[in-house]
Amino acid sequence: MNWYLTDSDDSNDGKFTQYLKDERMRRYAPEIFDVLKDIVDNKNKSVQNIQKRNLIPGAVFYDEKLRLSGSPKERTEKRTQWFERSIEALRDAELIFMDPDNGLLINRNVSASAATKYILPEEAEQYFRDGHNVVYYCHKGRRTSDSWREYISYLFIRNPDAVPCVLTYHKGSQRSYVFLIHEKDFAAYRRIIDCYQRKWGRIVSEEYTNKGDAASVKIGVEMVLEKTDGTKITISKRADGRVAIVSSRQPGSTVIRTVDHMCSLLGF
Repeated sequence: MNWYLTDSDDSNDGKFTQYLKDERMRRYAPEIFDVLKDIVDNKNKSVQNIQKRNLIPGAVFYDEKLRLSGSPKERTEKRTQWFERSIEALRDAELIFMDPDNGLLINRNVSASAATKYILPEEAEQYFRDGHNVVYYCHKGRRTSDSWREYISYLFIRNPDAVPCVLTYHKGSQRSYVFLIHEKDFAAYRRIIDCYQRKWGRIVSEEYTNKGDAASVKIGVEMVLEKTDGTKITISKRADGRVAIVSSRQPGSTVIRTVDHMCSLLGF
């Protein structure tokens, strides 16, 4: 986890903790809820507290503050050096969570002081090129639906090999988590994401980039079976690891099954 820490600017960032007073929220992840509530109740909340409490077992953290000063060139150089140190600190991570205040910076001055509240496209891309899967935090703000779709699609236009997944949390202000996943890891991550959505379904939804529903993309070779009555059954594997089954009797209807379920139906 790269916290994208900055010095305090006395803003409201980090002050919205009312959800910890709502016991109905506890049912989603009681172990996380209790730790966060304890940290906030003791008036000692910081990312270091989360790290010390082992809230995310096995996680590696990069918590060096992003401090930029000097000329635009000097600020750019300092940011580059700061990011290079993060690469070394997180080199063994399979998934890197980038947690800026605001999200992804596009079409703005990367050397401005306010840029510390954002991740740069090149930073997410570097992590991805180095073999990591990436997820970053962002929020919709005042963007229209069209501009929001363009925004969450931005990195996938630049990086066509990255498979997208966007999860949006709707309780309170809209916050989203954009995943850039390597194709070889996508099926495994989808199983985790699908499980998470089933548990958090009331307040979390999936959004799609301009690539559409990446989970439903067919991969490999289709198998066509013909029944004795002439009905053809087409079986194909989806990118999320599930199986899609279509009958020639109902060509507009697709049945989705896990591989385990499919094998069980076949008696294996």
